[in-house]
Amino acid sequence: MANTTKKSPTWKVLGILFLLIGMPILWVMLNKTGVHYSKKLPIYFEREVDAKGDTIYHTVDDFKLVNQYGDSVTLDTYKDKILLVSFFFTSCETVCPKMNGYIGTHIYREFAKDTNIRFLSFTVDPANDSPAVLLKYAESFYANNHWQFLTGSKTQIYNLAANSFKIPGAEDVHNGLFHSNKIVLVDKQKRVRGVFDTNGQNEKSFTIDAVRALKLEYKK
Repeated sequence: MANTTKKSPTWKVLGILFLLIGMPILWVMLNKTGVHYSKKLPIYFEREVDAKGDTIYHTVDDFKLVNQYGDSVTLDTYKDKILLVSFFFTSCETVCPKMNGYIGTHIYREFAKDTNIRFLSFTVDPANDSPAVLLKYAESFYANNHWQFLTGSKTQIYNLAANSFKIPGAEDVHNGLFHSNKIVLVDKQKRVRGVFDTNGQNEKSFTIDAVRALKLEYKK
């Protein structure tokens, strides 16, 4: 007598549920950990080997500036923080609004509450961008204390741009104001770990993934 017993559809149902529910959840979990980077982020710029054979990497120089709240800040203010750095000026009508809008809409929104990350935007027009002007500008992007807008000595700021963060083109500017659409990623040891072009169509996801990947380095 033929076996007419029907196979249970349970496994088929579970398989369909996994595809509909499980896969999206898995994708989100993987995306949140920055696994798009298959290897450790590079360390940028010149390096040398000391007498012990250890590699010494380029690091960002210290500074003393003032933020939008009128508080004096130094590099040590952001000790043990991952930094996302940009250079702008408030009266800029071309590159800067687009770049800061990009930062505020995408990257800052993603990490605004992360206590391990700070956003630093240095004005290249400190003669006009006082703390009060910067505060009003910051409020237009709904920035809290995690996104600080810095002003101070123009000489110091331009030196930081050209020699510390090594913003492309900054070293060629003397009397005028330079424009940059670059975001620089700096690790907790103050080494440059990424430079991102805010005009790129895929740079949003690349920048966010890079920050996530860098955060993972400190969890190991």
